[in-house]
Amino acid sequence: MSPLCYSPAMDYRSLADLFLSQADAHGERVLYRFWRGGEWRSQTWAEVAAEVEEIALGLVAAGVKKGDRVALFAANRVEWCLLDWADICIGALTVPVYPSSTPAQVEYIVAHSGATVLVVDSPAALERLDRSGAGLAALRTVVLLDGDGAPDASVCSLERLKEMGREYARAHPGALRELAGALGPDDDLTIIYTSGTTGEPKGVLTTHGHYLFIMMSALRAIAVSEDDVALQFLPLAHSFGRLEHFIVVGRGYECAFARAIETLSADLQTVRPTMLFSVPRVYENAHRRILNRVESASPLRQRLFRWAVSVGQRYNGRARRGEPSGPWLRLCHRLADSLVLSKVRAGMGGRLRMAISGGAPLSDTHADFFQALGVWIVEGYGLTETSTVTHVNRIDRYRIGTVGLAMDGVECRIAADGEILIRGANVMKGYYKDSAATREAIDEDGWFHTGDVGCIEDGGFLRITDRKKDLIVTSGGKNVAPQMIENHLRQEPLISQAMVWGDKTSHLVALVTLDADEAGRWAEKEGIEWDKPEDAAADPRLADHLRQRIRERNRELAPFEAVRDFRVLPGDFSTGTGELTPSLKLKRRIVMERYGGLLDEMLKRN
Repeated sequence: MSPLCYSPAMDYRSLADLFLSQADAHGERVLYRFWRGGEWRSQTWAEVAAEVEEIALGLVAAGVKKGDRVALFAANRVEWCLLDWADICIGALTVPVYPSSTPAQVEYIVAHSGATVLVVDSPAALERLDRSGAGLAALRTVVLLDGDGAPDASVCSLERLKEMGREYARAHPGALRELAGALGPDDDLTIIYTSGTTGEPKGVLTTHGHYLFIMMSALRAIAVSEDDVALQFLPLAHSFGRLEHFIVVGRGYECAFARAIETLSADLQTVRPTMLFSVPRVYENAHRRILNRVESASPLRQRLFRWAVSVGQRYNGRARRGEPSGPWLRLCHRLADSLVLSKVRAGMGGRLRMAISGGAPLSDTHADFFQALGVWIVEGYGLTETSTVTHVNRIDRYRIGTVGLAMDGVECRIAADGEILIRGANVMKGYYKDSAATREAIDEDGWFHTGDVGCIEDGGFLRITDRKKDLIVTSGGKNVAPQMIENHLRQEPLISQAMVWGDKTSHLVALVTLDADEAGRWAEKEGIEWDKPEDAAADPRLADHLRQRIRERNRELAPFEAVRDFRVLPGDFSTGTGELTPSLKLKRRIVMERYGGLLDEMLKRN
């Protein structure tokens, strides 16, 4: 077995066993890097293991037992991972809560999961919560990560929790190893609540065995080694970000925590990662920034850039198809890389060789562009219910526009109505406290019904077309996949987000939002000034320009997929306004309730 196909996960009974064994093996090597006090700091495996033991035994001293739930309401930071490993090592279940969650959402998840401990990152976040309300009434302990002390006697600071852990360790030598050693693959690991695009979130219950299995398959599929460096910025509360955090330890490489999404560009250049886990939106924004810089360059440099990218596309396209490159193409590629491509990669740190995209469809345009630069974006697919991942492209088996091949040990088939079905040791134990929903999702033969629609192409590559519940059926009987059209519209630089509608009608309409930076650049070129950003959405000149651009894009679609009319909304969809989930999926029901009048108006006019 080659080193790249070996997964240490297969040798362990639990994730606790995996973590402690990897910490023993790697000792003084750096595991985590993070920004603190105006500088980058690092922690070795030995230091991380010592701190995890303090936190874990502090929780035990506070009364946490195997099977108890610990809700973690915090933004990405190194302590998030330390607390998660602490829970894992004592058999407690981490219940992640997005830091953008409203107080009502926090209360729902805490109450539904039956969490007895709530970890909060800041005093400001704690003040937002009504701890006297019914939703948080069952809590025994609240742990505060920031601040020198606790605001009242009912709150325990992280430092006090670690002090309790040290006291417990002195009184009970070897306690952590004993607790971790008692765990097995069938023990419950975590409850991750889905983002709730269609209603109340459901708690997905998975075990140590589920994630050990999928880590083994993932590490066989993606070529990573102990020498890699990752920059973690995906929300750790999301299953994709959580899997990345597990894989870092499973393979044993270094992980740095981005300070914020706003500092991502600077953090890339400082950390210089070799690999990246991300959602398509990040790659789309990076692509747009690169093209904007090129547009401001001289005509000669613009032509040089376009030539270099075209050479990179031909060169890497041949590599992707397994075709040899002739001596002339190889020479051109070396020149293009030296003059242009390597300099673009330097803006991303200079060492990035592979990026993994998931959570939403990645457009062919962006995949092809970054591949031309020499950064392979490996698109994958999965759901929280399937322990994050079921399919991924491989570097040596890759097809743009698909989410790749099934992971080792995962079965996939397409139902008669086009729904994607998954079966394997990664399929969840069930929805917590919801046996009816579990029976609806997992049939008697063990197939999980994903709710996504797609097809399996020659060679076993899976192509996702849409969500089953989102499919539009026109009055002419045509099935339309709105996500495909929305992604197509978003290729227009001015468009940030789009929602397409037209169920049971003869044509389609769309709501679009503007990319503020692009709108500003367009206005500057046209000599237009707006008093405030919202004026752009109401400007008929911009609407006329967009109408022409959408008509041009309609030519690339089937007639029944063409967008006949659209409206520009005054603000972008966001998690803060409730139109997007924390994982940036569109909440169609919310958008339709909010803008139903505009949709009806457009449909009646055409």
